[in-house]
Amino acid sequence: MALFGKKDEEHAANLVYRQLRLAADRRARFYVVVRTRDGKQHSLPGLIESCEGPTLLIDMSTGVRLSAAWKGQVVECYFRIVAMAPQRTEQHYMFASRILDIRALSTGLIVELEKPAAIESGQRRRSVRVRPVPELVGMLEMRRDQSPDEGPLPLAALDGYLRIGGVAAQGPLGAEPPVPGGAGAGTAGGDAPAPASVPAPGSLPANDAQPYLVDVSAGGLRACIAPRAGEGPETGLLNRGDRVVLRTILHWPGGAHQPLDLLLKAEVSTRMQSAGSLPGGVDVGLEFQFEGKPDADGMVTWLPVRDGVYRLAQWVNAVYMEYMRKVRAQ
Repeated sequence: MALFGKKDEEHAANLVYRQLRLAADRRARFYVVVRTRDGKQHSLPGLIESCEGPTLLIDMSTGVRLSAAWKGQVVECYFRIVAMAPQRTEQHYMFASRILDIRALSTGLIVELEKPAAIESGQRRRSVRVRPVPELVGMLEMRRDQSPDEGPLPLAALDGYLRIGGVAAQGPLGAEPPVPGGAGAGTAGGDAPAPASVPAPGSLPANDAQPYLVDVSAGGLRACIAPRAGEGPETGLLNRGDRVVLRTILHWPGGAHQPLDLLLKAEVSTRMQSAGSLPGGVDVGLEFQFEGKPDADGMVTWLPVRDGVYRLAQWVNAVYMEYMRKVRAQ
């Protein structure tokens, strides 16, 4: 890992300021990770408001709640800088800091952090995020969670849950997906296989657009949804703290493996105006809580997600490595 700030303090301060200033100018998403007493992590998103003085000011949306009791606590901070020319590149940075103040405004929160003397190049493994190309996302469906977390549940019961958005799958969870190279699979040469599901005729209301998968990690995802009439970026059908059941089908780069078919329970952690994924859309951040394991009898057992979904972590890493190979080849 590259580390700024160990040899020359003045040089280090300039490097730190330069990267923070760049992140502020490009409106890069900035995450403050807090740990509650039970050891659970919460990733709070924001934007760098100012890095000019001796402290760092982070502007967070009204959807973020952070008690004044967090003053003085040490937190982990993460941000990335994306460059589009001459080719798209990403630089990820992280550092530890201390919360100095928390000020509530009408537009949200201002969190004042201790400006770091050094920043590291890197990111949490659980938080490694990728923005998959649409061809890799076979399906993303969200339903309101209406089931208990304990005990098995009939898979068919999920069909009765309130549907928030997405396209219905043609086959049941766990059904044998298309064999690579067979009918409906991707063409030779490394193309991604065709999606395993298509919208069922008449399955979606006219205003029920499929959620757009913005980015995904082993611990959660961000989806862009189209708000319904009367909804805004802060409140709507999905609000912070709401729980949903997700089903997603993800194809591996190059069609190297069978598609990943996941059933997950998640909690809405953030809701804010979309950064451009869908005009007028709303970005909803979801943190995975349970992974569903269907058996041969059509029953689903929910297993707690401790440090991300392992199968999804493998997929995220494969997509990231494929992206890095393409960057190096250019």
